[in-house]
Amino acid sequence: MKQVLRIWAVILFTSAICIRFFYVSPFAATWDEVDFTLALKQYDILAMQPHFPGYPFFILGGMITHVFIENPVQSLGVFNAIMALGAAFPMYWLARHYVSKTGALIVVAVLQTSGYFSLLVTQPMSEGAALAIVWWYIWSIERAFRTKNFQAQFWSVIFFALLMGIRLSYAPFGIALVLLLWQQWHEEKWRFIILFCTTVLSQLVWVCALIWNIGGITGLWKISFGFVEGHFTEWGGAVTETGEPLISRLFRLFSENIVFAGIGIHSYYLTGFFLFFLFLFVLQWKNIRYYPKALIAIGSFYFLWNLLGQNIDKPRHSYPIVAMFLCVLAISWLKKHRGIVLLLFATSQFIVSIPLMKEQQVEVPATYQLASYLEGKEQPFIVYTWEETRVMEYLQMPYEHKRFYTYDYFLQDKKYHKNDTIYVTNHLIEGFQKQGIDIKGQMEQVAVFRSNPLFDPIYHKIVLYKWKK
Repeated sequence: MKQVLRIWAVILFTSAICIRFFYVSPFAATWDEVDFTLALKQYDILAMQPHFPGYPFFILGGMITHVFIENPVQSLGVFNAIMALGAAFPMYWLARHYVSKTGALIVVAVLQTSGYFSLLVTQPMSEGAALAIVWWYIWSIERAFRTKNFQAQFWSVIFFALLMGIRLSYAPFGIALVLLLWQQWHEEKWRFIILFCTTVLSQLVWVCALIWNIGGITGLWKISFGFVEGHFTEWGGAVTETGEPLISRLFRLFSENIVFAGIGIHSYYLTGFFLFFLFLFVLQWKNIRYYPKALIAIGSFYFLWNLLGQNIDKPRHSYPIVAMFLCVLAISWLKKHRGIVLLLFATSQFIVSIPLMKEQQVEVPATYQLASYLEGKEQPFIVYTWEETRVMEYLQMPYEHKRFYTYDYFLQDKKYHKNDTIYVTNHLIEGFQKQGIDIKGQMEQVAVFRSNPLFDPIYHKIVLYKWKK
């Protein structure tokens, strides 16, 4: 029976790993995706190619794969897929400490077949590569605390530096490294000195890359300060600015980001399967005492960061919580039960994710639909947008388009287009509404463009309006 389960698990996660290379997305459909894609041609943070904090290691990986793959968007997706493949090793080693070889393979199958993970990996976004490094970091930091092995401690420092050079918003994972350094300070001062110096120097590798690109420490300081300040304003989506009650935000984080999107990938069948399994788990929780405590501690800290400091309108920000939760759940279950239920769940994840990956690869995003639709309109006209103009720039649309965040500037610019047809998008209108401006009565709807909200939760629906003269 163990042999059957082992073969089943290996077939599942190898199939999930391989199929991602065939379904990498060819579209740069969002502001961030355009930033990353343009960076492969010319890395310039001041020109937002990409935006701060620069993601230097991610862009470097994309540049390497771009040598072999012509499409820059797909180059980033392939790099993510390669990184995700490598993540299978730390997943296995981490689980192997707690469960048998067969059990560890089952854990890898559950994590690698995760549908939302596969979608992130096939997008030209830094999350895919960052999540892969997260697993290397978690494995090394858990081993460092458990064995007190200097080599494991050293690798924890290196992996955290790689993580920060790929995705700075995963900085809360560094709490484990801080605790490790604090422990060494009290136990072995020489280790603390070596590890602390290595931590600083390894982080300077990617920071110096930013300083060189921007042109000096002063420029880096200004950009970083503006970014941090902006992150805790409305566009950053932090709890300090949204005005949403904390209990409502907590409910959305659990129900939408973690369960329905992160685990269920908007499939009622998969969501129901998971909730049923979770119910069985809760019934048995008193008998399940073995789980990776370091993983729970890191995951809890990141959960608070996600709840309070990030934009939870984007489920991708919450996926690290999903990944760690699935890992803890699988390991805990396998300590007392067979893995058949877990393999059935992993199989379901894989089956449901395949058509979604294919859809993401072939379905034209709403931003592309909008850009193409306007290209066929009679000129002269101008379209005012919120962030959609970034995609229009990338697609090199021949018509005039502008991005505005302030209603007064919009009115001022509109005066120069008295004889032109004026179009605006629903996201611009919603932005003005948040400023207390209601202009719906001055427009008529022209067209609606839709794509899957799982791929882009913000711009999956774009409504185009014409300004009434």
